[in-house]
Amino acid sequence: MFTAARRVNVLAAHLSRTTPIAARTPTTGSTFKVGSFFSTPAVTPAAMSAAKELVDKAIAENHVVVFSKSYCPYCRRSKATLADLTEEIKVFELDERDDGSAIQAYLRELNGQSTVPHVYIGQQFIGGNSDLQAIPKPELEKRIKA
Repeated sequence: MFTAARRVNVLAAHLSRTTPIAARTPTTGSTFKVGSFFSTPAVTPAAMSAAKELVDKAIAENHVVVFSKSYCPYCRRSKATLADLTEEIKVFELDERDDGSAIQAYLRELNGQSTVPHVYIGQQFIGGNSDLQAIPKPELEKRIKA
């Protein structure tokens, strides 16, 4: 009989191993790491440089900036929270841009956060939706008005 700890160990070992694709499709012998399908595609140095320039300029020139994805419920909530307090929000919908993956890769490099939204107020990185919602409304209003 398996204990819960044993089940977790077996699952962790299973998920971390490299599985040959040949076991699934006999035409190739290449391997893949579980989860690699969902990783961000590689970004060229030129695209990363352009993303860096765009992000840095947007943060410097706009008081409230949100890097978002249009389908993300956390992004929608962050944008709604900020829209209740100001009309001057610069929003970048990364899923609607050709350079969206490069921008997201640069943001991950800049802040260490790989998810959206990325919220900036007064050139200061606030974080994601949970970080924004954790700020008391009077404090958030003060930051936006500053």
